[in-house]
Amino acid sequence: MTKPLVPLVQAILLCDRVYKDDDSTKCVLAGTFNKVRLAEFPAEYAPATLYINLSDFSGLHKISFRFKRLVDDMILEESPEFEIYHDDRREHHECIFELPPMEFPEPGRYTWEVVFNRTEILGTADVEAVLMEEISPDEFEEHRGEENGGTEDRGL
Repeated sequence: MTKPLVPLVQAILLCDRVYKDDDSTKCVLAGTFNKVRLAEFPAEYAPATLYINLSDFSGLHKISFRFKRLVDDMILEESPEFEIYHDDRREHHECIFELPPMEFPEPGRYTWEVVFNRTEILGTADVEAVLMEEISPDEFEEHRGEENGGTEDRGL
């Protein structure tokens, strides 16, 4: 018996939001990140969206996610399975999943594993949770502008 093809991963990204333009069908990824600064621990971070772009697969499949702490591989969150259908292996398939608030028990590195058909880990989206430094409001505004080119900081 032959094993079904596992999709090729073109992209797995964590971002604040993903918008899909109805006219052009283009996705706009807003606020991509791999680090969050939090005022204290334990803490939650939201909103978060997982953008996945897959190719070279077809048919009906299941996809799910696991949020893990990397230091000990402890699973902190598991999603239900979602069905995805794709009928043309040559075309890319974009998936957009709004995530529940990410719960960080402590500073460290965490990851979202993307699981295909219950068995294959297609890839990961890593995020590091760090403690926001104690700084004055003026210093915070100055730091935020330098780090993000004037965009909104990810600290809670």
